[in-house]
Amino acid sequence: MAVIYDHLGRPVETKRLTGEVAAPSLSGVRSLWDTTVASGLTPARLASLLRSAANGEARDYLTLAEEMEERDLHYRCEIGKRRLAVSSLPVRVESATDENDDLRLAEEVRALVRGPSFRGLLKDLLDAIGKGYSVCEIDWLRGSKWLPAAYHWRDPRFFTFDRESRSKIRLLDETDSFNGIELPAYKFIVHLPHLKAGIPLRGGLAMVAAWAYMCKGYTVKDWLAFAEVFGMPLRVGRYDAGASPRDIDVLRMAVANLGSDAAAVIPQSMMIEFVESAKTTGGQELFQKLADWLDGQVSKGILGQMATTQGTPGKLGNEEAQQEVRHDIRDDDAMQLSATVNRDLVRPFVDLNWGPRELYPEVVIQAREEDDLNLLATALEKLVPLGLRVEQSVVRDLFGLPDPGDGIDPALLLGAPAAQTAANRARALNALAGDEDYPPDLIAGRMADAGQQAVDGWIGQIEEMLAAAGSLEEFRDMLLTAFDDLPAEALGRVMAEGMLAAQAAGRFDAEEESGG
Repeated sequence: MAVIYDHLGRPVETKRLTGEVAAPSLSGVRSLWDTTVASGLTPARLASLLRSAANGEARDYLTLAEEMEERDLHYRCEIGKRRLAVSSLPVRVESATDENDDLRLAEEVRALVRGPSFRGLLKDLLDAIGKGYSVCEIDWLRGSKWLPAAYHWRDPRFFTFDRESRSKIRLLDETDSFNGIELPAYKFIVHLPHLKAGIPLRGGLAMVAAWAYMCKGYTVKDWLAFAEVFGMPLRVGRYDAGASPRDIDVLRMAVANLGSDAAAVIPQSMMIEFVESAKTTGGQELFQKLADWLDGQVSKGILGQMATTQGTPGKLGNEEAQQEVRHDIRDDDAMQLSATVNRDLVRPFVDLNWGPRELYPEVVIQAREEDDLNLLATALEKLVPLGLRVEQSVVRDLFGLPDPGDGIDPALLLGAPAAQTAANRARALNALAGDEDYPPDLIAGRMADAGQQAVDGWIGQIEEMLAAAGSLEEFRDMLLTAFDDLPAEALGRVMAEGMLAAQAAGRFDAEEESGG
């Protein structure tokens, strides 16, 4: 097998594709055990770990990003909303050209992306939105052809960036725990979304949301302390001047127990008053407004808006404006994810099985807009009868329709019979000429025009042979030799379609005259 090179010009070592390269271990540099960072987070500590992450030491920052999703419900909800907005979009595959070989490759890629683990792969790759990058390892299985048996999400703390550009992912390994080692070609899918200018790690949304997370932690802590003090009315016990120390102790215990038991037994001569003090402080509104404001800033950073999240339609003008902002972000995420899948999955899949090529099938992750589908359906209805050739699988992908299975009764399939399709073509051809009577000479004229290109090709070849021949006998021999090689498929197709159109038009006229 010839040597295959990836998009970076690195040779592919096929023997390294079938075993796990970045699996975790109980000991070593790729251990899953880690200490907490979020507990006791202070402004000085946060500033220090963010500065270290920007300089290449990102382990603590990545740990914090993971803990933020585990501890803050709002952050988890918003970052999950952005991921699901992309991972749930329709996926279609476009062939490189209309050649049979490219169409066949596109079908192979369609089967690949329809696998049960492909959607999970998209979700794992979109972890890069929060952390700045995400890496999945492909577990290749070699049988009759190379196929991904599984996609393994790898902890981002298992990787580092090169020290020079800080933009190239390297795998941490015992052989070089400081600089890391180069990733084997065609073994990993690396998603580095361009969320902001600069190094990828500083583009992760957890980087900007970390400050709001820390401030909200302080706010909630103070809010709970406030609620503990002012959430219940102040309890005041009164006793007579002649009360004994024992009576005073009984009253003190009764007042204390009212906070937890809401019940107490005291002598009749004593009295307990409840003084409402929380209503005059306004503290509960202060803490709530601050927590809500911080949540709103997180929503802005992740979704690009906060009106739909906070339930205040009209804040951006109207509901359509809110959704347009969300669609902008979603479509950009989908476009970048498509590029990653095409580079790190589709190209390796094609190269390993059918060899490198200049053009590859493309996976397109894109929303289906209802208006766009209506326009497409109208265009196909008008253009297909005129001879436009459209790949059926592409149209099914756009409309989200599954491929019909093998062995299905044709009577159960939705689709126009051949005669009806030919009749539609005949009507369309005659409509272009401004004639609705479908005359045979119009069909013959259209056949002549459509077949002229094939005939011109024949004449060109014959003229070349005539110019090269030294005698009539040599020209005759050249004609006989080249006869079997003359391209007749195009002309044959035109003749077949013309005959079918003529037959269908005749049936149409007969049915019109008979009132059928």
